[in-house]
Amino acid sequence: MLLNFAVTNYRSIKERQVFSMLAVDGLPHEESLIHSKDGISILPVALLFGANASGKSNILRAFGTMRRMVLNSVRLNPEDTLDEYEPFLLDEESRYNDTEFEAEFIVDTGHNTKLHYRYGFSFSGKLISEEWLYKQEGNTKEIELFLRTGEEIGHIDETEFPEGQGKKDTLNNNRLFLSLIAQLKGEKSKQIIEWFRESLFITSSKPSRYKDLTYSLLKPNESLEKVENKKYAEMALTFLSNIDMRIADLRVKEEQITFPQSFPEELIKKLLATVGELSLKLESTHNRYDKYGEIMGIETFSIEDKESEGTQKVINLLGALFSALSKGRLLVIDELDAKLHPLLTRAIIQLFTNPEINEHGAQLVFSTHDTNQLHLGYVRRDEIWFTEKSCVETTELYSHIEFKEFDPSMDITEQYVYGRYGAIPRIKTQR
Repeated sequence: MLLNFAVTNYRSIKERQVFSMLAVDGLPHEESLIHSKDGISILPVALLFGANASGKSNILRAFGTMRRMVLNSVRLNPEDTLDEYEPFLLDEESRYNDTEFEAEFIVDTGHNTKLHYRYGFSFSGKLISEEWLYKQEGNTKEIELFLRTGEEIGHIDETEFPEGQGKKDTLNNNRLFLSLIAQLKGEKSKQIIEWFRESLFITSSKPSRYKDLTYSLLKPNESLEKVENKKYAEMALTFLSNIDMRIADLRVKEEQITFPQSFPEELIKKLLATVGELSLKLESTHNRYDKYGEIMGIETFSIEDKESEGTQKVINLLGALFSALSKGRLLVIDELDAKLHPLLTRAIIQLFTNPEINEHGAQLVFSTHDTNQLHLGYVRRDEIWFTEKSCVETTELYSHIEFKEFDPSMDITEQYVYGRYGAIPRIKTQR
């Protein structure tokens, strides 16, 4: 579970911006909150509003970039540059300063045990400048597991992080120490890396990249976690029925991959070694009716050819949504509402705010322009976030809860549109 995420000097973000999933006491909808074993109340959803070019996508993208660096760091050669380095360029000092990411989160390690960590690092185009890992014990005490400056590991806790001992000499200046220790089978490091791996970041333009998760969810496979997988596959199909997509069923179809006769045999072997001999396709089943409106059969459609773009997006996201719910994962989506009806977006939010459905503590974080979601009957004030550009074009992130003089009887959507909270485009128009 994500508790806090901070980013400094990344794209449109200059000063440190902190995004929090910690719940504020005394707000409605307490039943939707996730509660950690050490008594922390955590939000299941967060909505990020802001004008175009205000930087809301960059806040989410920063998390995606941190995740990618954590997962891919061990693949770097010593001479490779850190291509993720994208500092704020509209300031003469910042363009040469380090970028910094930090995440605070709770890892489910199995056996009914969950550990609370704070991990971060700063970097430039060529090296990791600093890296740190802390473990939270109880409500107050924080233990430093390791602290790195450049290629020097200044401190390693021998009791709490013995897996880091004796590994200093294998560290390159462009690799993360955490990723290196995980590759060398460090237990705590592997658990943290796995948390990042299971957390998903989906960009607005490419939800189709995650349709493999939908295949995995819906494809019958006796070797998977049978009961749990079937349960959430049935929940996904029920969700499709409840949102009135008029799809009677979804099926995964396997087809043998074929190539033109002109294809070289060696190229075919390489391709088959990469993708396998079977391709997977999703098909939707619709009822077919007679002239009296009575069902007389079924019709099978190719998702890509016959269904609308909105329907395709929902189906592509089904695997990510219900995988997150089944495993208690973090799901971050840029512009979730694109191509979706406002009521459909709300239905997706309610999957995560319903404790009977979200029984494992999954979290959904997304950016949106859909002001219909600014409804305190469905979301909490601490779940609403805004981004706005300053006068020097830097992104500023803030929560709705920061507005102390708030009248709950007023229409929050209307207040937002009329500029009460900022984070709207400044448009000059003439009638």
